[in-house]
Amino acid sequence: MGASSLKAALDIDWSDPAAQTAALARLLAEVEQLERWVLAHVPTDTSRAVATALTALRRVLTQDLEPDPETGRPRIRQGVARDRMPSLGDPDMRHGRKTRTKPFTGYKRHVIKLIDADLIAGAVVRPANEPEHDALALLTPDVERHGPLGEVFLDRGYLGSPRIGQLHATGVAIRAKAWTSSNRGRFPKQAFALDPAAARITCPAQQTIPIPPGAPTVHFPKALCGPCALRPACTTAATGRSITIHPQEALLQTLRADQQRADGRARLRTRTTIEHSLARVGHLQGSKARYKGTRKNTLDLRRTSAVANLQRLARLREAA
Repeated sequence: MGASSLKAALDIDWSDPAAQTAALARLLAEVEQLERWVLAHVPTDTSRAVATALTALRRVLTQDLEPDPETGRPRIRQGVARDRMPSLGDPDMRHGRKTRTKPFTGYKRHVIKLIDADLIAGAVVRPANEPEHDALALLTPDVERHGPLGEVFLDRGYLGSPRIGQLHATGVAIRAKAWTSSNRGRFPKQAFALDPAAARITCPAQQTIPIPPGAPTVHFPKALCGPCALRPACTTAATGRSITIHPQEALLQTLRADQQRADGRARLRTRTTIEHSLARVGHLQGSKARYKGTRKNTLDLRRTSAVANLQRLARLREAA
């Protein structure tokens, strides 16, 4: 089109819904025409670059469009599509959140360190929308090269990893702050006595029900909750109270018990050394990814972590 951007090339009144619909229809028609021309003149089975470009083009269109419920014609999607690819130039980049109110686009840094030595042993960069616990299995082999694990300090975001259950089953001590629940002023999950070993749960009114094997949620029946005098302080659900059972529920019970003791809280503060290392890496590397893709950014993170380790060793040498 010869314009600086698509919006400039279309040159319409973007506040007019009818003009927006017409512009979108024109754009989709031109894309379909381009696809037909390419398929007719360039054999995609022999040109991997062309096939990749067409796939990316189709994905960009479908991820940001949805059918209009009234007309059935494509319209701009309301909200953000799951696993949306925000950049064609950097296809590994994703949308993520630091908090519910603070979104960002890019990648997440993950590091694992030897706490006694105060040295980073492994690092990896993953897309911003990937859950933290998915990175744990990539990191533990780096630290296990230095000997068997006896104790692991981690952010609770990593507790959802299946690797945690494997480590805990082999006797590795897991140190993390377990999630808490406020339940909007009503009885939180912590008010219920969960016994994973006996597969049962007891509510504050001392009503006990079994936990079905592998069940992600336990439901107290309406027959128990309906006449209960504590119901207003427990739930507003017409069908009764529900409690989520975490895959690592037994471990979470242990972690919550540790948090209630002074020595347990003191042990948890050991994890601040990891935050210090992340802050040091962030100071050296900056807040923005230098490269495109997880592979190159992981290499850059590992390079920065090595520099942080060398600086740590230099300080130890000066102190000696």
